[in-house]
Amino acid sequence: MSFIHCPYCQSANIKQTESGHPHEQYFEQLRHFISPAQMALFGIKIAKKTGAPPLAGAVVGVVIAGVLVMVSQYCFERHYGNAMNFICQDCQQHFAWAKPN
Repeated sequence: MSFIHCPYCQSANIKQTESGHPHEQYFEQLRHFISPAQMALFGIKIAKKTGAPPLAGAVVGVVIAGVLVMVSQYCFERHYGNAMNFICQDCQQHFAWAKPN
């Protein structure tokens, strides 16, 4: 009997799955949504609306994108680096259980 319960239905009927990350394409998806190029364009749009130089908006957008990617990578590695993956046999939901450090 496992001490881990499904976070969706609270069932103890769970099975451990492969040890890989449940979101293997995490950083590719992140780069797609928060890419430096997209954030630069967003910064340019905001700079034009506020009357600031577009180049300054682009630089700020690139810096913000870099910070967001670094912070999310740190958090992902810290919290999911040693996680175990499970599937609930009752509700069929996948979830990860991070071992405490």
